[in-house]
Amino acid sequence: MTKRVCRLITLILAALSVLAFGQEFKRYKGAKLDTAATEEARRMAGAEPGLEVTVYLTADPFEKVYTFYKGVGREYQVIGKRARKLPNGQELRDAFFLLDDSKDLLSSKMWVKVQRPYIGAGLSKSADPAAIRDTTAIVVSERK
Repeated sequence: MTKRVCRLITLILAALSVLAFGQEFKRYKGAKLDTAATEEARRMAGAEPGLEVTVYLTADPFEKVYTFYKGVGREYQVIGKRARKLPNGQELRDAFFLLDDSKDLLSSKMWVKVQRPYIGAGLSKSADPAAIRDTTAIVVSERK
């Protein structure tokens, strides 16, 4: 076999593995890994074994990041009552995107949450205003 045929076979197998096991995470251009936010999110997710969480932040508006991930994954609508206003009056915007062929977040191996503003310690009525950052967060959750 020629090198060209070997490369072609390798590319086809790689593409098929992505289709079979879900997509890889595509980082939004300009989003930077926030290690402190990632550590905090991992502590909060610690009760769920095998869940790996990574947080990226960008100054870009929610709409721009939302549009990017709408082209990458399939949007998932979360059902139920959710807080839309923060204690400081600011509107919370978020969206979830499945990056595999699962039907919901519970069965998904990889999904992304886009949120603005980013809330450090989680949303509560007594949320510390300092924990609310006017930035767009990209929270990647992957089950191992």
